[in-house]
Amino acid sequence: PPFYDPNRTITPSDPQSGRTNNQGLEGLTASRDGKTLYALTQSALINDGGPDNPNRRQARLLEYDISNPFEPKYTHEYVVTLPLWTDPTAAKKSKATKVAAQSEIHHLGGTQFFILSRDSGAGRGQDSSTSIYRHIDIFDIASATDIKQDASNDAINGSIASRTGVLDGGIVAAEYCPFLDFNVDAQLARFGLHNGGVQDAGLLNEKWESIAVVPVEGKGKGKKGKDDDEEDDGGDGGGGEFFIFSLSDNDFVTQDGYLNGGRFRYQDASGFDLDNQALVFQVSLPKGTRPS
Repeated sequence: PPFYDPNRTITPSDPQSGRTNNQGLEGLTASRDGKTLYALTQSALINDGGPDNPNRRQARLLEYDISNPFEPKYTHEYVVTLPLWTDPTAAKKSKATKVAAQSEIHHLGGTQFFILSRDSGAGRGQDSSTSIYRHIDIFDIASATDIKQDASNDAINGSIASRTGVLDGGIVAAEYCPFLDFNVDAQLARFGLHNGGVQDAGLLNEKWESIAVVPVEGKGKGKKGKDDDEEDDGGDGGGGEFFIFSLSDNDFVTQDGYLNGGRFRYQDASGFDLDNQALVFQVSLPKGTRPS
């Protein structure tokens, strides 16, 4: 059975290279045709500026050819520079700038992706109720450097950034664009929700860790009677109106919890019961966009 001891500490707290503890390959998505797989680290590797804020910005995006699922091939690798946010609760101004680590990605077709980047430590059941950065943004790797072409980048202790997170010269990161802000109170209030303020059931949870995208009107047919997502673009070229779904993680915060087939019962020390939450947005995406 799983070993559980909340009093044990990890030694060392972080490795000397590679992924930071609990900051591994967090985002995973596949192309619409199922032939390409993408995985993105939650934040920078230790040797690329991690684990401390604000140095852990340079996340790595790995691309695999999975057209033969029994023989996946590592084909490309890119850098995604994560956004920064300012923590108003920081004890020191020098510690206020932090990285909005990513929790999920979703392929939009071609070279573009949704990315869910957010702050932490704010929301339902947290010490702070006000989130500063909780977004689904977009990044594009069309002009990004394929760092796989230099084998030293993936060698033991190989790096693509300094210890302070400054990207090496000659490496171009993906283009990153803010898109959808979860924390718009005027929109949340339409459904009895809010960001910041009192700790009640309408307060957004801290952890949002999923993206799903579906067309508003379903799959259509093009002028030639072909599906809109066919590569020869027999339809309207993609794009249009889409629903974006995102669900939160309640992080097992409950006063009525059970593990190990019900044999182990626990109550979260916070005293909170957190429900899973779901948000749905309707957005317009440009021609050529064909989400997976």
